[in-house]
Amino acid sequence: MQGKTARILGKMIPLSLITASIIYAAWLLNISDTSIQITYSNMSTIELEEEVERLSLNGDVPFPMGMELIKRWTNNNVTIASY
Repeated sequence: MQGKTARILGKMIPLSLITASIIYAAWLLNISDTSIQITYSNMSTIELEEEVERLSLNGDVPFPMGMELIKRWTNNNVTIASY
């Protein structure tokens, strides 16, 4: 009986840890997306451009942030310099 209980616990503990880790990671992602959105919605267009440039160097630009910048460019009829 002890061997069977130990085997079950041996499977349940790692599964529980993995599940808790996944839930925690999803919760952290949800919080970080919300805080980024609140932050860039209050930025000026110039500040947003600089932040997108900084994040793009690392490949970390959130999609909604890029879309917000594009929306601002198109709404303000900003001319983008071509290289």
